Parts: sequence; structure tokens; C-alpha cells
Amino acid sequence: MPRAGSLGPGRDRSATWKLEAALETLADEVARLRSGDDWQRFLGLQAALHAYSPNNVLLIALQHAQAFADGAVSSSDPGYVAGFNTWRALGRSVERGQRGYMVLAPCRYDRRVAVAADGSARALGRSEVPEDGETLERRRAVSGFRVEHVFSVHQTSGAELAEMPRPQLLRGEAPAGLRDAVVGLVERHGFAVSTVPGAGAIEGANGLTRWDSRAVLVRSDMDDAAVVKTLVHEAAHVLLHASPPGRSLPRALQEVEAESVAYVVGAAHGMQTDGYSFPYVAAWAGNDGAKTVQAAQARVAWAAREVIGASPAAWAEGGRPPGAAAAVAARAGWAPRPTAPGGANVPGAEAVGL
Repeated sequence: MPRAGSLGPGRDRSATWKLEAALETLADEVARLRSGDDWQRFLGLQAALHAYSPNNVLLIALQHAQAFADGAVSSSDPGYVAGFNTWRALGRSVERGQRGYMVLAPCRYDRRVAVAADGSARALGRSEVPEDGETLERRRAVSGFRVEHVFSVHQTSGAELAEMPRPQLLRGEAPAGLRDAVVGLVERHGFAVSTVPGAGAIEGANGLTRWDSRAVLVRSDMDDAAVVKTLVHEAAHVLLHASPPGRSLPRALQEVEAESVAYVVGAAHGMQTDGYSFPYVAAWAGNDGAKTVQAAQARVAWAAREVIGASPAAWAEGGRPPGAAAAVAARAGWAPRPTAPGGANVPGAEAVGL
């Protein structure tokens, strides 16, 4: 669970109370993810809001569901989500009486670090300077978290949002470029990718990652979409399980994580993901289920972002409103940094994607 950090200068007790309330809400929601159906529901939310952290996905979903039940919003789907100022930059206003959804934002600061010629680094004290042969670097660090507020598009009104292109896939096809992107990602992590004629060559599976030979094998006698989905599954193994602590996880948990990443990446790209099945989380969560589930959430979200970020194909915004980067940049008078094809990276928007 994210930590609140100390009060410190500039932190009042009201802010700390809000943070503790958000963390308590989050812990309750994590504890509810105990069945395969609950896990699949969460993955659907993570796919729709992949620009946000798994913690914030749960917080947004829970608060939006309550707003819908109270009649404050017209749709059960939160749709695009952004902060007050981002909506203003897009020409939309938060409607009177709407309440923002609590999310957790990191408290970041610049840390002074002395870097030696061999690459080793050490933190510097406030008045300390680098020694001979060392160079000074400033690195961003996180000291804790604070509560920010975001609003669903259904809580706003004003200018129409731009329509972003959505991938329209033919049956059996994967998005153009996704296969090569996933193969490249796997190869950059030191694994070779090759195909085999059928499942009989890889123990009856659709795909297999061999740790000893650092190879990913995928059967070629499947539709293109199935091949790519399997490649994403195996890429998740490479990203999450090639080294400790992921390598030491129970096999069942490794498979749930890998299939979950494939689900999120597929859904973000508009690929058909119906028919996916997930074993009961409680079966592998053990006695400390909430912590195990939360660890899996964070790991799945990270790996899915790695794959999505490498993809040249069109993918869904992940909850960020289209045009947010350009609108915020124009309002602030600076140029946005380049974004991935799907536009999930929104510089200047509220820092809520943990």
C-alpha cells in the first residue's frame, strides 16, 4: 500500500486525514478482489483506464459507481477521467455540485546524487558537494503520496471532445505492427523468439518460455490474433518472471499475471478478449490475500504499460481525454513532449497515474 509519508512542512492534518481515508478505501476494495470474476472485472477496468495506476483505477471505479448509484452521473462507465484544470484546458467545465474522485498522487522532489566514474551513486546531504571524480546529478524521487481529485467526463460539460480513431480489426487479425513490437520487446530483454509447427512441440501449450535457453516459442498454426495474444502472454513472463522475485512466484500466480497482461493489452488494442478465463484469486492468494492481490495488480499494470507503450498500433487512451496534452501545453505556453501512438502520456496533467 502506498505510504502517506510524514506531515512535514506544508502538510496539514486535513491533507493527512484525506490520504488515510483514501488508503482505507483502497484497502477495502483490494480485499474484495477474491474471485476470478472480480479479477476479470478489475482487468476490464485496468484496460479501460490503463493510463492510471491500479490503485487509482480501483479508487476511480469505486467512487464513480457510487456517483452513478446516487444519480450524480448518467453512465456507469467513467469514460475519460482528468483533473479540473485539464478539463478547463479542453474547454469543458465541471458541473456545479459534482464531487471529485480521490486519487493518490506522488509527492516528488529532486534528489542530489554524486555519481562516480564507475556509475555508482550516493545521495548528497543538503550542504554536501561531490568529491573529485564525481559528477552531480539531480534525480526525481518520491517521498510519499497526497490526495488529488479527478472528474469523469460525465461530470463535465462544454466543448466536444475529439474523436480518436479506434482500431477496427478483421476476424483473426492482430493490430498492424503489434507482433513486431512485442517480438522486439522480448528480444531487448535477451530472449530469442521463434515459432513451432504446433502445440505438440511445446508440451501442448500455445506458447512457452524456456528460461535455460532464454527462448520464447509460439505455435504458428493459429490465427494472427491468437499468435500475437500468445506472444504478449510470453512477453509478460519475460518482463515479470525472468528474475527474482517474480521467478520464485508460484506457477499458478505466474500464469494469472501473464494472462492478465495479455487481457489488458488485447483490450486496449480492441482485440477480442471474450472467453478468457481466470482461476480464483483466492486459490493462490494464500493467507495474506490482499497484499498478494495488490502486488499482482501493480505488476500486471506495469507490464501491460510496457507492452502498450512499445506498440505502434492505435490503442485506446486509457482514460485520458483525447487532446489533453496539447490543450494543457497551449494553456501553459509550453510544448508537450512526444507521446506514444495512443496518447496516454499527458505531460502537465495532474500526476495521478502512479
